[in-house]
Amino acid sequence: MNGIVVQILTAFLLAVPTLMVGIGNTWPSYTLKTLESEDSPLGHQITKNDGNLIASIAMLGALSVILFVGYILDKIGRKKTEILSGLGFALGWSIITVGKSVTQILIGRFVQGIGAGLHFASSVVYIGEMSQPSIRGPLISINSFAYNIGSLVSYTEGWFCSYEVINYLNLTVAVTFVLLVLFIKETPVYLLSKGKDKEALSSLKFYRGTSTVTQEILDELQSIRNQLNSENAIDTPEIQELSEKEKLNKENEIEQENTTKPIGAWEALRTSKPSRRALAILIMQVEFSICMGMLAVQAFAGQFFSQAAPSLSPDLCSVILAIVMALSCGMSVLITNLIPRRVLMISTCILTAACMTCAATMLRWAWAPEWGIPLSMLFFCMFYHLGCVNLPYVQINECILPQINSFATSMVMSSMMLGNFVLLYLFKPAVDLLGLDGVFGLFALVGYISAIASALVMRETRNVPFEVVQSSLERSWIYKGHKY
Repeated sequence: MNGIVVQILTAFLLAVPTLMVGIGNTWPSYTLKTLESEDSPLGHQITKNDGNLIASIAMLGALSVILFVGYILDKIGRKKTEILSGLGFALGWSIITVGKSVTQILIGRFVQGIGAGLHFASSVVYIGEMSQPSIRGPLISINSFAYNIGSLVSYTEGWFCSYEVINYLNLTVAVTFVLLVLFIKETPVYLLSKGKDKEALSSLKFYRGTSTVTQEILDELQSIRNQLNSENAIDTPEIQELSEKEKLNKENEIEQENTTKPIGAWEALRTSKPSRRALAILIMQVEFSICMGMLAVQAFAGQFFSQAAPSLSPDLCSVILAIVMALSCGMSVLITNLIPRRVLMISTCILTAACMTCAATMLRWAWAPEWGIPLSMLFFCMFYHLGCVNLPYVQINECILPQINSFATSMVMSSMMLGNFVLLYLFKPAVDLLGLDGVFGLFALVGYISAIASALVMRETRNVPFEVVQSSLERSWIYKGHKY
């Protein structure tokens, strides 16, 4: 099988947990109405506060584990981490399926969050290490596409299926993923880092779609080995004090004896000003993208459409919303490598903010037909998924030193989970306090601020050498163009 086909299929398989996250995040939008009704499958009605916790606690579960994912990835490997992630989803849906109390539902959602936390960091690293650089960006973007396919599946389930059937279907997806991921291989980068050269060669052949050892495979394997050696080598103070001749001899001895001293991720981050700045910029962009309100719109879509457009079917509006998001993410996979990163980020931030502004003013002053609000939200979701949500994660591999990649991914994902938890927990109280129009106005304001911040500090990384990006970050926080 062609190597690119193998990599694409693997990326789609690794996106299945992201699909399950999309299902889980939108599950409350229709389930809370059922649980709060007199015919609740739990046997009693849940409170509004219970509903807020059910909607948001998965993010807390993800946050509880994501800080340790970098260590877990390096300790047991990328493949086993993904298996643990799938088991987390399977266990979570099992608890929810048999649960008959709010506490059991909360535990199940929390366990699902743990699975999501393990997956979010590991999938980016896994895809980045097994894929060729020429298709790495689009393959990472598949995760966003899968998330929105999950939202579409979830809304459709809520429209046509009962509470019990939905839970069994989602459990089936989780179990199927765990079984399928057993058939893919660990990444060659991880295997080489553990000294498993034969397994690394076999893995690289698998992901390049060849059964024979070619010179191209050997060259790529050597390139990975050289990169790992250069990342793990560090001069000690004793070596620095030696004369040039003694230093060369000492370095040769170290290389021959394979006793290079590894640099920890935290130490590498502490000594790398460009990576520190890049990490801060990426976290800022992630938090801004969260505060634009996309997740809140998804999680409470049914209730939102019932309030904003009561004459329209909330289930139909939610399904149309999910279709638009899925199509937008499919487009983003195609255009990620066609449009400069800065242009795509700034333009989509402005357009999403403009859509939120229209929705807020229509809610406030009713200057357009009722269908204008759902239409504005459709365009909001489309522009949001074309750039705002994807680019910070794509740029992790393009701005930050490789030896800090796992740690930086964990930090970015931690900030995302914390932001999502706070947003989901506070969204409904904020609507009660400010009104839906006021909250949408705040979302729009964040979008405009994000566009300005991106114009000031975001680096252009499309087709730009890594060293040039690092040099730009070294010179200043403010982006002043690249110097080649």
